[in-house]
Amino acid sequence: METMGIIAGAMVAAVFGAGVWTLHLRQQRRVEALEGRLASLTAGISLLTDTTETGLRDIALEIGRLSSGPAVTRPRSRATTHRRITGAAKRGHSVQEIAASEQVSEGEVTLRLSLATASEEPRAALR
Repeated sequence: METMGIIAGAMVAAVFGAGVWTLHLRQQRRVEALEGRLASLTAGISLLTDTTETGLRDIALEIGRLSSGPAVTRPRSRATTHRRITGAAKRGHSVQEIAASEQVSEGEVTLRLSLATASEEPRAALR
C-alpha cells in the first residue's frame, strides 16, 4: 500500500512538474517576443533621434549662414563655380566641405561633379 502511495505521489509530482515546465516555456516565449518588440522600438527611437538631431543641426547651420552673410549677394558665374568645385574635389575635399565653402547644397556639388566626370569621359575616349 505504501508503494502505491509513493507511486501516486510521484505521478502527481510529475504531472505538476510538467505543468510548471509548460508554463515556464510559455512565459519564456512571451518574454522573447517582448524583447524583440522592445529592440525594434529602441532601434526606431534611435533612428528618429539621429534624424532629428541631424535636421536641427542643419537648420542651425543654415540660420547661422544666412544671418552672417550679406543680405544681397551677387550670383556667381556658373563656370567659375564649376571650376572651383571640380578643383576642390581633385584636391581631396569632401562633398560636405565643398558645399559649405561654396554655400550650395551637397546635392548640387554631387551633380556638378557627376557632370564633370561625364564630360571628361567622351574626351578621354577620343584620345
